[in-house]
Amino acid sequence: MKATVKCPTCQATDLDVRAYDSMMVLRSDLALYALTCPHCATRISSLGGIPAVLREEVMFAAIELGAGMGAHEGTS
Repeated sequence: MKATVKCPTCQATDLDVRAYDSMMVLRSDLALYALTCPHCATRISSLGGIPAVLREEVMFAAIELGAGMGAHEGTS
C-alpha cells in the first residue's frame, strides 16, 4: 500500500502518512490524514489507506475509545 503523498505546493513526493499530525479513521482501512510538508511547511490533507504498520495502533485506539471499527457488528 502506498504510504506517501505529494505536496501540492513544492511538489515533494516523499511525504509519509505515517508521520501524520492527525488522522481521522473513516473505516478500518481508510483514513483522512493531516500532515505538514517537511520541505515547505504546507499543511496537507490526504485521504488514503491505512498502512499495515499503523493498523494495530488504530485498532488499539478504537478499542480504548470504544469507537467501533467493527467491534459492534452483529450486535443489537
